[in-house]
Amino acid sequence: MNINLRIRLSAMMFLQFFVWGAWYGQMSKYMFTQLNATGTQVGSAYAAFSIAMIAAPFFIGMIADRYFAAQKVLSVLNLLGAGLLFWLTQIGNADNFY
Repeated sequence: MNINLRIRLSAMMFLQFFVWGAWYGQMSKYMFTQLNATGTQVGSAYAAFSIAMIAAPFFIGMIADRYFAAQKVLSVLNLLGAGLLFWLTQIGNADNFY
């Protein structure tokens, strides 16, 4: 692997995990202050995200490895994730957020 490609992939992975860390740690504050959520609702939202993060690689990995190039799958999933995060900020109810 040449150095240019290695640097670009490293930057992509850094930005991907940077975004996850930026919103995931602040989600409970957002839910408590903006959505007036209860502790149970916040815990349920975190649990749902955690379960999805465990289960998704199995399904996406099987599909991506067999039928698509990994970089195309990553780009589409990152764009979908960005859209979903934007959509989550438009929700005004904690139950709908969950």
